[in-house]
Amino acid sequence: MSTPPTEQTQLLGTTQPTLAAYASDPTSKPVEPVSEHHNIAGLSPSRFRLVCASIWTASFLVAFDSTLVSTLLSDIGSAFNASTQTSWLGTSYLLSVCCFTPVYGRLSDLIGRRNAHLTGLALFTMGTFLCAVAPSMYGLIGARFLAGAGGGGVASVSAILMTDLVDLRHRGIFQGYVNLLYGLGAALGGPVGGWISDNFGWRWAFHIQVPLLVLNGVLIYTFVVVPTSEPPPPPPPPRSRSRAREGLPTEQPSNRPQTWKTKLARIDYLGSFTLALAVASLLLSMSIKTSSTKASGEDYAFSDPLIWGLFLASGIFAILFLLVEAYWSPEPILPLKLLTRRTPVAIALSSFTMVTTQFSVLYNIPLFFTIVQLRTSSSSGAHLLPNSILIGAGSLFVGWVMRHTGKYWWLGVNCALCIVATSVGMLFWHKDSPEWLTWVAQAPGGFGYAGVLTTSLVALMTHVQRAGKGETAVATSMTYLFRTVGQVLGVAISSAIVQSVVQRDLLKTIAGPDAAEIIYLIRHSTSSIHTLPPHYQLPAIDAYDHALSFVWVFNLVLSVFTVLALMLVEEEEMPDRQVVRNHVERADGSAFERYE
Repeated sequence: MSTPPTEQTQLLGTTQPTLAAYASDPTSKPVEPVSEHHNIAGLSPSRFRLVCASIWTASFLVAFDSTLVSTLLSDIGSAFNASTQTSWLGTSYLLSVCCFTPVYGRLSDLIGRRNAHLTGLALFTMGTFLCAVAPSMYGLIGARFLAGAGGGGVASVSAILMTDLVDLRHRGIFQGYVNLLYGLGAALGGPVGGWISDNFGWRWAFHIQVPLLVLNGVLIYTFVVVPTSEPPPPPPPPRSRSRAREGLPTEQPSNRPQTWKTKLARIDYLGSFTLALAVASLLLSMSIKTSSTKASGEDYAFSDPLIWGLFLASGIFAILFLLVEAYWSPEPILPLKLLTRRTPVAIALSSFTMVTTQFSVLYNIPLFFTIVQLRTSSSSGAHLLPNSILIGAGSLFVGWVMRHTGKYWWLGVNCALCIVATSVGMLFWHKDSPEWLTWVAQAPGGFGYAGVLTTSLVALMTHVQRAGKGETAVATSMTYLFRTVGQVLGVAISSAIVQSVVQRDLLKTIAGPDAAEIIYLIRHSTSSIHTLPPHYQLPAIDAYDHALSFVWVFNLVLSVFTVLALMLVEEEEMPDRQVVRNHVERADGSAFERYE
């Protein structure tokens, strides 16, 4: 009798499994290929839906939390009398996501998809609970760092699981479903968090998430058992340098069962540590430059020893990481061979430049409407709706086209051109721009952003599956790393551009004994611009209008680079992972369909 599949069994075996384990003395009719069926994991339709619901619920809760926290910053800052430190709540979370996301790809290969997903969910839940009971701002910042270590894993492993579950022709459509739910969670997080904070206090906005996360963990543990392949255990050193660069063992693998101790010993701790330090040093330097001030009230300059020291440290740790991955780690979290092939490099670069552009846009659109055009926050938020709506629509449309054509190169390039179109349109945004332009210009960007996310993921999965080197998980984590770094740098770099130009312009236009105080107020409390006297308000508006024009140019340059990078992606035929439908009749006359 065959053993039912588990997380550690081979997804596509060399022989057809028997159905004796699923029916008593069955009489089977001839097998019928079903190439259009999306379920490639051999799960029953009901089980498949339960697995998807469990995975998507986790993604929804993480998205819900991301915008919920942003609405609580004012209340949290007031509660701890530390409003100047609230920006570190977002920075610490994103730092943690960047540092730990690459680890989950290899971790999911070593301990299984479900266990890796549960690890991320457990860290996120613990971090959320600690946020609810944090005694100080520093404790809350630490709790958000812990939550980020889990939140990045939930997003990364969820994407890996969907690749295990769904064939590549349908992968884009399912990515569209994920994007819709993620957008719904992000849309609900802000208003729900604000309502809870107003009525019950900000701590309850975290408390209420904990039971939902625990329930989701139970669902994941119960239903998410997806067959996948597991890398073989590493042989003892020494390792061959050429095979080390590909992340492959130097000897034939053993088929002996592995204990948890053996599996944990295979984790690339040194590589994870050096990569985390490299990324953390880079992001800290940018965050301190754009979000912090010295004790004297002065901003940090790029020439400050702290800033360039962190840049230098980032470079040193990055070199150490590459050396560890090339010559030391038995199973590197980022096989360098992956970065010597055209398609993975092109997708990594395009993911970075595109997400940097997108988050620069999302961060600066509210700035444009609230400062340059003196609108309310609700009006500013409403102008983000076209972007949000078209993100979901773009993923579903592109997924549908890929399902029917099996092609992705031309889709990806054309979607990237939509981002260029938005960048060009925003070059004409000024304080006197017509209303229709502010709505129409940004619409193509949301559609293009979603389309590139979907096509690039499918292109990368097609490439690594055709290569047949078991790189699906680490390749997915690699793209999420580049995306997350792009998120942070998109906000940090655009903020640095704005602050630099605004300060330079204000020094030219505002003079007098209280000029320094007024300039500081304009730069650090944008809401005060609405109440300034006209002789201060107009120079402030002009300064921000001028500064944002440089940001729009920066976005255009990055969007053009995105197009160029995607043009380097190779069009490959999607692997034929055929699904077979067996009509099984039991001895009692009943029957059922099983997909294999």
